[in-house]
Amino acid sequence: MLLRRIRLLAVVLLCLCALLVSTVAFPRPAFAAGDPITVTSQTDTVHFPNFIDFDLSANDSSSTLSQAIISITFSVPGYENQVDEHTLTISHPAQSVTLHWREDTTGNNFYPAGVQVAYNWQLEDSAGHRHTGVTQHFSTTDTRFNWPRLSQGNLQVNWYNRSQDFGQLVLDKASASLAHISTMLGSGLVHPINVWIYASDDDFHGSLQPNSYEWVGGEALPSLDEASIVVVDTSDHTLVRDMPHELTHLLFHQLINPGLRIPTWFDEGLAVYNQVYHEPEMTARLQAALDLHTLLRLDDIADGFPSNSDQAYLAYAQSWNLVSYMYSTFGLSKMTLFIKLLKNSQATFAQDLQQALGEDQTHLEDQWRIHLHQPPALAPGQLTPTAQPQRQPVQPKTQTNADSSSPLLITIGFLLVLASLIMLLVISVNVNRRKQQALEMESARQLVAANTRRWQPGNQTSSYTQTSTYMQSPIPPSTPFVPANPHASPWEWDYPDDEGEAYAGEDQSKSVMGPSPLSFIESQEYLGQRPRRQVPQE
Repeated sequence: MLLRRIRLLAVVLLCLCALLVSTVAFPRPAFAAGDPITVTSQTDTVHFPNFIDFDLSANDSSSTLSQAIISITFSVPGYENQVDEHTLTISHPAQSVTLHWREDTTGNNFYPAGVQVAYNWQLEDSAGHRHTGVTQHFSTTDTRFNWPRLSQGNLQVNWYNRSQDFGQLVLDKASASLAHISTMLGSGLVHPINVWIYASDDDFHGSLQPNSYEWVGGEALPSLDEASIVVVDTSDHTLVRDMPHELTHLLFHQLINPGLRIPTWFDEGLAVYNQVYHEPEMTARLQAALDLHTLLRLDDIADGFPSNSDQAYLAYAQSWNLVSYMYSTFGLSKMTLFIKLLKNSQATFAQDLQQALGEDQTHLEDQWRIHLHQPPALAPGQLTPTAQPQRQPVQPKTQTNADSSSPLLITIGFLLVLASLIMLLVISVNVNRRKQQALEMESARQLVAANTRRWQPGNQTSSYTQTSTYMQSPIPPSTPFVPANPHASPWEWDYPDDEGEAYAGEDQSKSVMGPSPLSFIESQEYLGQRPRRQVPQE
């Protein structure tokens, strides 16, 4: 028995060994075959702002390459990714191919410098093999120039055709501006930013999207943490005007909720307010508007500035004056609190303004206009007390006074109801007493009459057998009920059941107790319109 088990175990072990040897010695073709397609090189070349070239070389060890697909993704934080996919048919399939694709970036396909680009190639041969390449990444830059750069902390400056000393001077001034702006906004940079310095207006405008306003002198792209300005030489006012202006935009938008809609007048007014230099022409333009009472309404410059250069200049001037008024009226601590609240994703700009400063935009505009001796923004009938933060506790106090009078009113109402019930009870008792007296008198009268007839001649032998014959006959069912006293009050009547007939003299169109209909006004909410641009171009 033991020998049989040993033989069986030996047979099983022999079969397993044979299976293992056959697997190693004779592998299946599927395991032997690998990816026959190999990418030997690939490049991407940006020709800003016109196009991007993509080149690839590949080999196929088992068949000929017949088709390729390139997928390109442009990414801008805060915006939906743009994915472009293009199929390239290889006209002359071969085992070794070189492919080229040119992505147009002009017109409606324009992307500013600093955009992140990701792409990959997919190759297919005539045997059905498919190869997906590794995704490549790069950022677009203005390749028209070579850009030296210097950094300090989270700040980096880029320039061209100037010396290293020029770059250092720009970096020093930018750092000083950021220190001042951080104090005014309540915090510093959260992550790195890039500042690009152009040497001429023509070079700068060549970096802008098509159909940009001709009066644009600088640009900030907070979603990319990039800003561009023009600096002709080291004495140029743009270093103390445009650079702190654009730096304010970049820092401000790092400190607030990215999805929050900020009125253009505050965004731009804050940037002009932090400029070290303000040209006299801007002050003169504001004064001209004050003299003619032609200030723009805030609602008209809340979602972008006018395309007309003169009106746009006025919008900058009065936005600067308003923000300056806010800082001088409410103080630095409240303004930095206001900017801090703008980080809250659950509130709107208007709600944060009300919470931090105790004002809504309309009343703020009204007070600012009155301060400048301009026509108010509110009509006399719309004027309300200034919404200072101390005003809020007054509302619960007013409510408390109203609540304190409620018990008195309730007591008076209860006494009136009680008095009415007592009056009804007294009336009911009196009525029942009178009815009882009437019945007693009628019974006495009938008794006297009966006794009289009893002792009259001819009636002495008659016996008194049925007292019921001396009572009033009941009212037939068909006879309508009429109260004994037609002028009695309604509460002396016995009202019928709901299914019974209405009594004579009763208006059948009226119910005894009917609830009055309730009505309500349905409230509606109006959603705010999303901004046309996340950050206004300037």
